Amino acid sequence: MKKILVVALCCLFLCGCDNKTSDQNNNSQENNNQNNNNNQENNNSKQPEYKLDTPFTFDDLEITIGSEYSFDTIANQFSDYNGQSVVKVPITVKNLKDETHSLNMFYYSLFGSQGTELDGVSAYFDDTVDYAGDLRSGASYTKYLYFLYDGNGTYAIEFNNWSDKVELEFEITK
Repeated sequence: MKKILVVALCCLFLCGCDNKTSDQNNNSQENNNQNNNNNQENNNSKQPEYKLDTPFTFDDLEITIGSEYSFDTIANQFSDYNGQSVVKVPITVKNLKDETHSLNMFYYSLFGSQGTELDGVSAYFDDTVDYAGDLRSGASYTKYLYFLYDGNGTYAIEFNNWSDKVELEFEITK
C-alpha cells in the first residue's frame, strides 16, 4: 500500500510539474508573440529623415553634410579616373565624446544616381574628410566628401557602424 501511495504521489508531482512547465512555455510563447508584434510596429514606424545642412548624430559625432556642392576633376595621369568629374560636398564633423575621436572612413558608403556604390576617389584630394585625422573632445572641422559624378539624380550616403545607421539622400545636378 505504501508503494502505491508513493507511486501515486510521484505521478501527481510529475503531472503538476508538467503543467507548470507547460504554463511557463505558454507564457513564454505569449511574451515572444507580444515582442514580435512590438518589433513589427517599430519596424513599420518611419525612420527619421535626414537632410542637407541639418546636423545629425552618428558614432558620437555631430555631422552636417552641406548643400553647397561643386565639381572638380581628377588630375592624375597614372589613374584610371584621370579627367573624370567628381562631386565635392562639404562635411562638418564635431566630436561629442570626452576623448579623441574621428569619422572612420570605413563607416560610410556613397551611392550614385544609378543606385550603385561609388568607388572612393578621396585619395586624389588633400582636403578630404577621409584623412582629416582625430578631433579632441568638442573640436570640429569642415572637410569634403569626393565622389565620382555619374549623372544628374539622387545620390545617397549611408553611415553604418553596425550599431547605428543613418541614410541621407540628396539631389545632384550639373
